[in-house]
Amino acid sequence: MKQFNYLADEHAREKARESQERFQAQYFPSGRRPGERGRAAIWQARLVLLVMINIAQLWILSATVEAALAEHYKHLIPLVIASAVCWLIALSIVLWWKPASSRRTSTGYVKENESTDHRL
Repeated sequence: MKQFNYLADEHAREKARESQERFQAQYFPSGRRPGERGRAAIWQARLVLLVMINIAQLWILSATVEAALAEHYKHLIPLVIASAVCWLIALSIVLWWKPASSRRTSTGYVKENESTDHRL
């Protein structure tokens, strides 16, 4: 019995073979395929976002210390909440905002090696 999407899988494998033949790493000046440069851009964007959040947290920290020393306690709660929000955003960037794996298709299926073809 064949899988319900047998023809779609065959078509996907054919397209993957074509793109691998067309985009061999030796033909690019950096030695990488275009997709790998895209991943580097995503990592750089994550780093820039983390640096910006870190600067914002430093500003919030200095405002919190200044408010505490001036005994303006009504300003402390919003500043602590803002710092917590920055921390949660930074945590989400570190844990969840990652480039998609090159082994995953656009629909979320994991690509298998050609040698481990499991057709029924």
